[in-house]
Parts: sequence; C-alpha cells; structure tokens
Amino acid sequence: MNRPRCPGLLARLIALPLAASLMPGCFYAATVNRPIAYADPSYGVLAALRDTEVVIDGKRVRLIDEVDTVSGVSGGSFPATYYGLFGDRIFEEFEPRFLRRNIQGTLVGKSLMPWNLIALMTPWLSRSDIAKTIYDKTVFDQATFDTLLQERGPKVYVNATDLSSGERFVFNQGYFDVICSDLGALPVAYAVAASSAVPGLLSPVSLRNYAGTCGFELPGLMRDGLATRRTDPRRYRAVFGFAGLGDSNKRYLHLIDGGISDNLGLRAALDTVSAVGGMVELAKVMHADIPPHLVIISVNAETDPPSKLDLSSAAPSFAAVMNAVSGSQIRRYNFETLVLVREAMELWAYEARRAGVDTAAHMVEVSFDNIEDEKERRALKSMPTSFKLSDGDVDHLIAAGRELLMASPDFQALLLALR
Repeated sequence: MNRPRCPGLLARLIALPLAASLMPGCFYAATVNRPIAYADPSYGVLAALRDTEVVIDGKRVRLIDEVDTVSGVSGGSFPATYYGLFGDRIFEEFEPRFLRRNIQGTLVGKSLMPWNLIALMTPWLSRSDIAKTIYDKTVFDQATFDTLLQERGPKVYVNATDLSSGERFVFNQGYFDVICSDLGALPVAYAVAASSAVPGLLSPVSLRNYAGTCGFELPGLMRDGLATRRTDPRRYRAVFGFAGLGDSNKRYLHLIDGGISDNLGLRAALDTVSAVGGMVELAKVMHADIPPHLVIISVNAETDPPSKLDLSSAAPSFAAVMNAVSGSQIRRYNFETLVLVREAMELWAYEARRAGVDTAAHMVEVSFDNIEDEKERRALKSMPTSFKLSDGDVDHLIAAGRELLMASPDFQALLLALR
C-alpha cells in the first residue's frame, strides 16, 4: 500500500497533471490499449523511432531521443514503463523478459499454489496482488517511481481508472499530492498492475487516500476551473475529476484498467491544456516557451474479432451481450477522442501563432485500421487478448507497429518538417 506524505514536505506542488508532457520539447507519445495481450505494436513503434534520425538545431539525433513523455494505458503501460526505466535496454531485454514469456502460466501457477488458494479466499490477497509480485520481480527489477524519476529518459505516466467515480487516475506526483501520498516509494509494478487490471479477470488495485492530512490546497488556476461549469464545461470537467480526489471522505481508491476511462491515453493531454484555459496559459504557468512542433503519436492496438452473433437465431448470452456493448462503446469513444485530439491540436497551434509563436501540430495515429490489405488487417484485429501470445504473433505485431508508423502520411509530413 502507498505511504502518506508527511505535513510540511510538500515543497513542490505539481498541480497540473501531465503539465510537463507537451512543453519542454516537441513529442508526446502514447503507447496504449491492448488489454491483457502484452505484445502490442508500440514496441515496434519505439524501434522505428530509434532507427529514424533527423537534424535538429544542426545536430543529427534519433527521433526517439526527442520524445518527452510516454503515456501508457493497460497493456501499453508495460513497454512505456520499461522504456522509461531502462532506455535502449528495452530493445535487448523486453522480448525475452516479457513479450515472449509465459506470464499467463506464471500467474496461473502462482494462484494455484495451496497457500495462495487459501489466501485468495480472504480479503488480504487478490489476483492483482499476485500479478504485482510477478511484474515486480520478473519484469521491472523491483524498481520504484523514485528509480523511474531519476532516469534521463522521457517522463512516463501510467493511467488507471478510479472504480467508484470512473475518473482517470494518473500515477504522477501531482495526483499523489492531492491524496497526500508519496509516489516515489511505490513500486512501478503497482501502477502497471492497476493500469492493466481488466475487470472480471484481475481484481482492483487499492491505494490509501490520505487527503486532508498534509495541507494540500488546490491552486488558484484549478479553483478557477471549477467556476467554469457553464462557461467552459470542458475545462470544468478536466479539473473536476482531479479535484475530487481531495475528498477526505474518500478513504480508498480502487483502481482498474485505464482503458475504461481513457482507452487511448490521450485525454490526459487534452485535460491538462483545458484545465488552465489553453496552450498559451499552460506555457505561462510552466514558464516555458511553446515549442515549434507539437507532436502526438497515438498507438492504437484495438482488436475487433469477427462477431458470431449474426450467425445464429438464438438469443445471445449475457456475456456475449455485455462484450458486444462494451466493445461498441470503446470503439466509438476511441473515434471521438481521435477527432477531438486533432481538432484540439490545431487550436493549440492557432493559439500559439496568435501569440507570435510559429508552431505546427502533428497528430500521428498508428492503428490496425490503417492497414489497407483486408486479410492482414483482419488477422491483426482478430488476435486473441491473452496473457501469452505465440512467437509468430509477437513478430507480426512488432513488424506491424514499425510498418504502420513509417507508412503514415502524418509521420512522413513530420519528418519532412523536421528535416
């Protein structure tokens, strides 16, 4: 469980979640949403960014080194966190340590141990507790967020969902300041387990909420946002979920799969800018210059296996109905989010230009839907959501991520602009 943060130790209030994600440089990359199936194309995208070089300020650099922030959701939180911790080691270690490892078998085996079978019948051990231990020891070398924050790589944000409110919860110190807790001592495996806790398969991951014990006060800009319910509802909503964590009556947070609240890992960027009233205001708050290029790379590994509901006259089972309904909602939400992000980025660039800064917006989407070959597209979108994929499926997904990024017209336009 997370530790409280002692009164008087709040030397730095990071009141704006993900506020650093867009400003210091030009890249915001989201590695996202393949629930349970831990091989997703984001690993191939990272490899492609490593192998792509551009000239910036007269120096030839790898594009991956220009990534400032990586936002991970669900299965995508694994490569996001691993890269943040170990950098280029991901390209040597991640496949044998994780992608090609039978994590599912290990989880099942641990759960079936006699002492765990008994403990699982009590409130003191859950399936996610077992998963956390496995991830901690076999994947992340027992690293904590202090370890992650000391690395020189991109900022990494792991996203989960608060079960009771349905709001997004981001594992950064800004959110932990509100609940008067210390993020640094928490194992990164704890966050990844929460982000990938698919309802029904894995249990929620719990945090203690110490709100009201450390003197935290919502900063003025955030309080101003709470007064915009009628005049700027998007800004109000961006602040509302964050501020609600400070309710001292909310003693615990029970966190589940981040894909429930933000399946593409992109809403956090939108909410950050909205919370302060726009891109120019965000730059002022951070005492930073707006960069010449605002870039978001969204890696969407959404699956959509062929439905068998239309092949029978029999009424679908309850499970089949719930699966179809949730899948439809997520697909529509993903579509609307992508449209919204593109529109928002153009608005941010427009605001910057009005302020005298020549800024361009680049939204790059890596998605199976962009594969032109129908057979290839169907094969990738029909892959099972599983804790273990075959070596062939892993190879297929990695290659697809790389190829989709390099074939993206938006990515090629970005390269042209940077060169």
